[in-house]
Amino acid sequence: MDALVSWLQSTSLSHAIVGSLWVWPAAETLHFIGLALVIGIIGLLDLRLTGCFRSVPIAAIRDLVPYAVLGFLLNAVTGVVFFVGHPEQYVRNVAWWLKVGCLVVAGLNAAIFEWTIAARAVALRPHEPTSLAMRCVGVVSILAWFGVLYFGRMLPFVGSAF
Repeated sequence: MDALVSWLQSTSLSHAIVGSLWVWPAAETLHFIGLALVIGIIGLLDLRLTGCFRSVPIAAIRDLVPYAVLGFLLNAVTGVVFFVGHPEQYVRNVAWWLKVGCLVVAGLNAAIFEWTIAARAVALRPHEPTSLAMRCVGVVSILAWFGVLYFGRMLPFVGSAF
């Protein structure tokens, strides 16, 4: 990991990110917007899957998912900017690894949902209850995204663990 950190810090891209007055604040702003899109839309879908907001059709919420994907892509791009700019702040930080782990759980959970029960969920009419599997997917997603938020926020406060 030390070789990766040294190499990234020596790149002209890393120097441009760190040396610019606007790149980091712009990336932070876009990261926040992306996070709001992901958490706002996926959070609503997850809450509906857990049984809340039964009058809202799941199909209507699913129509918003492309905007959540856009938010996730914004976060991925800006996350790479942060990592390239200051890799030393991430590779040895336990909060970053836990955030990445929560992202993996969220992604696997979304894939399981899509491959197994999404069609049944979208077919539910308003006021129809969700299945146990749908509720489980919703809870796991809420917990995973809460972990992403929490550990992302803890990055500046948690030091090196490795």
